[in-house]
Amino acid sequence: MWSHRRRWTVMVCTWLAAMGLLSGCSLLFGGGPEPTPAAAVGDEERVIMPTFTPTAEVAATATPQAQASVPTVEVVAAAPATVTTAVTATTSATSTTSTTSTAVATATATTTTTAATGTGDAAPSPGAKAIVAGEVVNTRNGPGTEYGLVGPVTRDQSFDIVAKNADASWWQICCVNGQEAWIFAELVRAENAGAVAVAQNIPAPPVAAAPQPAAPTAAPAPAEPAPPADTPAPEPPPAAAGAVNAGPCGGDDGCKFKIRGGPTKRSNGGGELKFQLFFIHSGVDGGQPQGDYRLGIEKDGQLITRFADATSIALNRNDGPMGAYNYEAKINASELPGGSVAGAYFFWVLDGNRERDSEVFRLDLAPDEGEVWIEFDQG
Repeated sequence: MWSHRRRWTVMVCTWLAAMGLLSGCSLLFGGGPEPTPAAAVGDEERVIMPTFTPTAEVAATATPQAQASVPTVEVVAAAPATVTTAVTATTSATSTTSTTSTAVATATATTTTTAATGTGDAAPSPGAKAIVAGEVVNTRNGPGTEYGLVGPVTRDQSFDIVAKNADASWWQICCVNGQEAWIFAELVRAENAGAVAVAQNIPAPPVAAAPQPAAPTAAPAPAEPAPPADTPAPEPPPAAAGAVNAGPCGGDDGCKFKIRGGPTKRSNGGGELKFQLFFIHSGVDGGQPQGDYRLGIEKDGQLITRFADATSIALNRNDGPMGAYNYEAKINASELPGGSVAGAYFFWVLDGNRERDSEVFRLDLAPDEGEVWIEFDQG
């Protein structure tokens, strides 16, 4: 009985609990639309106006972009150079960011050029000229007769002077047979040569081979040294026999010319053989210059006709480095027997009929003794 009552009690409590739950759900979620109560009579009609509460507008703030970094521009130019760099950067921290960069580089380079020295010794001095004064003059590979031949040049040919040797006794000229060559200074007329420099690369002289002894054509005689300028002229050499082409003395006055001065020998490098002679008559005006006389001369039995073709000039006097003269003739060494001025010579005076008018004399020359002066007197 008790258990039955108890069961009912439990069921009632359970039902009440369920009803309570359902009632709570209705309160929470609403069971349906609330009825609108009727307005009381006499009340004013009430209009429900919606209430608008404005919400404050918050201005949007753009998140600024990170300012663009301004690059550092480094310009390197080879010295000497001037470089100017300008960089302008503008950044706007708005919703739109713009950056403008402008770079201007100006470079000015200076180049210095140094001129090279040519392979020759030096450039020719402006206007320096060598004008050949001899009939035919040899040019050589160096400043001396021991150097090899480049080629002959003739009177009045003009060449640029390139350089000189230390004592200015030889000029280096351009060009003979397409190459630079050396010429003996006394055989040319130099113009504007005051500033010509000494050559820097003068070749060493070749080693001369020992000369082979030549068969003598006559009894040897010692060479006579040139006298000093302040000493009296030496006695004339004795007449020598052995000439092949001299012939007998001609005319009715015999061999009237005697040697009064010389022979005086002078070095000229050996490029040519030159005679300066003074034919005078000491019985007329103390030494009047005589005209139409010549020099007969031979070497190794060969007559050198060049000297017989030139004649002395009457009443004419020229002052030379060794003495006065009124006859001058020369010949290139390459045209002489043996190709050199060195050797033994026989010489005599020829008159206007090319007949011998003096004794026959002997003259011995060294390789560089190419200039000879003699004074002949018929009085």
